Amino acid sequence: MADNTHDNTDYTVTDKAKMTLGHAPAGLYLPGIDETTHKEAVRLCARDFLEHHVFFNDRGFHNHLNHHLLSVFSLGAPAKRLQEVFDQNKEILLPSHSPMDVDITTENFTEHFSNERCYPNYVSFFQRELDAAGDNWKAVA
Repeated sequence: MADNTHDNTDYTVTDKAKMTLGHAPAGLYLPGIDETTHKEAVRLCARDFLEHHVFFNDRGFHNHLNHHLLSVFSLGAPAKRLQEVFDQNKEILLPSHSPMDVDITTENFTEHFSNERCYPNYVSFFQRELDAAGDNWKAVA
């Protein structure tokens, strides 16, 4: 398994994960949502993306940490609470795997669906597809 852990001061994870989070219209902001909590929400979502597998157990139950983080962020939780949510949830999450020795392409896309160890390979495939699509991300969806 890959050792992808980052410390709580590493904001480079947002660049590594190519992670952004749009801003809601001003009327939708609750008290507590500010640039600090926004930055922290992005950082913690990026850490989850880089450090954890999409499943949290061997039965295929999905990791919903990003949903939890964005929910408490949207409700105005302070940055400290976001970190607490991350720390509490990470204990049950599976670490991300190192990529398998296979390159996922449009030609072999369906050949590795049943191999959950290829998850990082599929992430790389979709990142390449999104990068190639540029602003037209809907072409990939």
